[in-house]
Amino acid sequence: MVGSLLFTPSAVLFARLSGATAAEQCGGTSAWSLFCLLPPMASPWATVLAISVLLWVASGVLPALSAVPFAYVAYSVTTAGTLVDGGDQVVLVLAVLLIPYALCDRRMLAWRAPRRAAGEVRSTIAASAVVVLRLQISVIYLVACVSKLSATAWVEGTALYYWTRIPAFGTPDWLAGIVYAATGTPLTSVLLTWGTLVLEFALGVSMLLPQRVRLNVLLPAGLLLHGAILFVMGIASFSLAMCGALLILLIPARSSWSVLADRWYTRRPAKRAGEKESSLALS
Repeated sequence: MVGSLLFTPSAVLFARLSGATAAEQCGGTSAWSLFCLLPPMASPWATVLAISVLLWVASGVLPALSAVPFAYVAYSVTTAGTLVDGGDQVVLVLAVLLIPYALCDRRMLAWRAPRRAAGEVRSTIAASAVVVLRLQISVIYLVACVSKLSATAWVEGTALYYWTRIPAFGTPDWLAGIVYAATGTPLTSVLLTWGTLVLEFALGVSMLLPQRVRLNVLLPAGLLLHGAILFVMGIASFSLAMCGALLILLIPARSSWSVLADRWYTRRPAKRAGEKESSLALS
């Protein structure tokens, strides 16, 4: 979202719809948007404020205070913008659902582990917020999978062949040789198309799967999927938003990045005789 505000001209991102007046475009729920209260065509302050809030959120400083402004900026962009996509809508939904969790976070910096355990009430609220967030993200993946089953190209296994060759979302020239070769044969086209459906379904039910499957299989596969969408189709905001959603969905809420380090690139010492392998208690 911050990239859209930084690199997309306001005249394009908030272009007036054909035949609509400024009052009509900022009517209804859009009236409270930051970009309707401070029209970006007349002044850059709305864009400056929105970018400042998003950078504040990314810094992790005082997450309990940045949560509500973050949700407001996401709401403002989504309701007032005319070039929003699914990624902006995902950010808005997740930002709103993150508010209860963030309000329970007393840390000065969100990137640091908490120094002491939260009280029972705050822990319960935060844990409940994480469950709701994961359920919402799971629904996104399940809907993405099930809705594709009504399209003949996805059922037949040819969807990626066509999608990678559509001019509007097609493959860039520097990747065309690799992508066209990968999707150009019936076998690879079917495997990649159906593999996408299987992965989306697996992510949709990931809360029911063991943690080792979520971290060792689904997380790298999901990041690869959204990385492919980013580079092949060029849908940057959606891909980055879903990568963030993947981290919420799959990484244990109370763990640190050392969980991924231990599983992805740290060689574990050989297990001694009679020694049992420890496992993470948090999921």
